[in-house]
Amino acid sequence: MPRATPTKKSYWRPRFARRRPLSWRKRRRGRRSFPRRSDSAVISSQYVIIGAGFAGAATAYHLARLGVKEMVIVEQESVAGVHSSGRNAAMARQVVPDPAIAAMAREGALFMRNLPADWPTPPIFQQRGSLLLSSGAGWQKLVRDAEMAQERGVEVECWSAEKAKERVAVLEDAEFDGAVWCSTDGVVDIHALLGGYLKIAAIAGARVLYGRSVCEVEVLNGRVAEVKTSKESIKAEVVINAAGAWTGAIGKLAGALEVPLRPLRRHLFVTVPLLWVNPSWPFVWDISHDLYFRPEAGGLLLCPCDQDEMVPGMPPTDSTVAELLADKIRRYLPKASDVAIKNSWAGLRTFSADGRFVIGWDPKVKGFFWVAGLGGHGMTTSYAVGGLAARLILGEESRFAKEFSPHRFL
Repeated sequence: MPRATPTKKSYWRPRFARRRPLSWRKRRRGRRSFPRRSDSAVISSQYVIIGAGFAGAATAYHLARLGVKEMVIVEQESVAGVHSSGRNAAMARQVVPDPAIAAMAREGALFMRNLPADWPTPPIFQQRGSLLLSSGAGWQKLVRDAEMAQERGVEVECWSAEKAKERVAVLEDAEFDGAVWCSTDGVVDIHALLGGYLKIAAIAGARVLYGRSVCEVEVLNGRVAEVKTSKESIKAEVVINAAGAWTGAIGKLAGALEVPLRPLRRHLFVTVPLLWVNPSWPFVWDISHDLYFRPEAGGLLLCPCDQDEMVPGMPPTDSTVAELLADKIRRYLPKASDVAIKNSWAGLRTFSADGRFVIGWDPKVKGFFWVAGLGGHGMTTSYAVGGLAARLILGEESRFAKEFSPHRFL
């Protein structure tokens, strides 16, 4: 018999909205109601690493190499390398003023040039070399830095300005006293490096939880006990704070030592393709005038070395920095003064108050470990940073533990 067409006063409901029989509803009331897993899940891990950038990924890599299988990496973004680790100039530089950081840079560059046999990604390093330029008193200081690097086994040479201009033609009208050539510097595939660390950690048993914001770090009786994210709670014995620009905020959540950290914004610019650019050029860094460039996509990648303090996050670009770059090119790289910019972006580099890394146990909260303040050296030094962190976490002695310890800020 055909169903009657419902009228305005009818109590007919569409099928999906019909009420269940009363007997079914009574039985249903007696059942236990389970909340959604995403709202209440509790998991456990011996080690929780906050941040899947170079600091966290390299630490996980070394913990895995040292036999650790139980660790969870918490990353706020949907993929790794969204912020500083994926927005840098990808230049591995070994001649730097700080002797401790220089040693870490040398170790990191050596690793990238000689990857282990089980490395899971294609080659990551293009050994193009680097030219560091300087003038006046800065040139003498750069020579001392080069001598220090040479003592540590880095292949460096001091060149005249004329020789540097022969190597990189666009320097023809630039003014500088001399250059330091480092043949073992180069350009890195940052995503392959980061991905390699994470893949080897995952093979050992590490879990990476993406899309998780850390809401709370619970401390009981002076020791870390649990990390609460936007999707679950993770009981932990050790919490490793490797959250990049957010490390200060994570420290506050745990009630840890207030380490002075500042995220500073820096812009990068890429030109349109330029016929006169030689892709085999090294990266060139004018130390005296804070300007660097390297070949990129048929043109040049350039940076005016701007530094503006920002809150953690995806930094907006500032149009005035493009003007700063144009001014520096006109004054210090005049042969490139007519280049057109195709693309630009900004990233954050996080610095401690004294410019050195912060790696070590927190002096206030037991089980809370810092890997922070890598200040623009994170990619180059990541292998060494992760190794130092992992050894200290597992109770081993290690060089530079004192130089990078957060205890210096007590």
